[in-house]
Amino acid sequence: MKKLSFIMMMAAIVSLSFACSEPTPSDDPGNTEQPNPNDDPEKKELKVGDYYKEGLAEGIIAFLEEDGEHGLLISIDETVAQWSTEHEMLTVQGGEFSMEDGAKNCAYIRTQENWEALYPAFAWCHAKNVLGLNAWFLPSIGEFRQILPAVEAINATLEEMGETTLAMGVNDSYWTSVEVGVQAAYAFSFSEGDIASYDIDKLNEHYVRAMRKF
Repeated sequence: MKKLSFIMMMAAIVSLSFACSEPTPSDDPGNTEQPNPNDDPEKKELKVGDYYKEGLAEGIIAFLEEDGEHGLLISIDETVAQWSTEHEMLTVQGGEFSMEDGAKNCAYIRTQENWEALYPAFAWCHAKNVLGLNAWFLPSIGEFRQILPAVEAINATLEEMGETTLAMGVNDSYWTSVEVGVQAAYAFSFSEGDIASYDIDKLNEHYVRAMRKF
């Protein structure tokens, strides 16, 4: 009899504990809400002008897409180089060159024989690529225009890092990846805010910055 009373008392305790506990969201069969792995409270909102490093991608954010997560990086460093070491028309009226897509232009240059020696500005940008990637490229006119509103933010970050800022002088320009003709290619002037109107002989030296998508 005592044994039966003890069993009944234990059953009542177990029943009471189940009755007082509430199911967790995962235990509740009516709960369909799933945790979102992208809801990271530590995730920083990206801004134009920010220093960015993720994996092999490192640079200054020069342009952001509408999603706020992808865009263009510009290289932290720069050089001075020739567009080409000889006068040669690669295409008829620049037909193979895109005004908007620097990566496409660089891919075309890489099909040329001895291209690394003949096209120093392109070679410098490509040297930033590792592990067989082709991420870094010499920008097009369109890509320089795209980043124009971000110049002040980019330079502020570069200055804070102790790096060389984008050249803004009236006689300063950056090579683009767009050929004009036998003797010339387009250069971009941040001072003019568009295609440089002077000194675009391929054999001359201008500033070079690389860009890549992220």
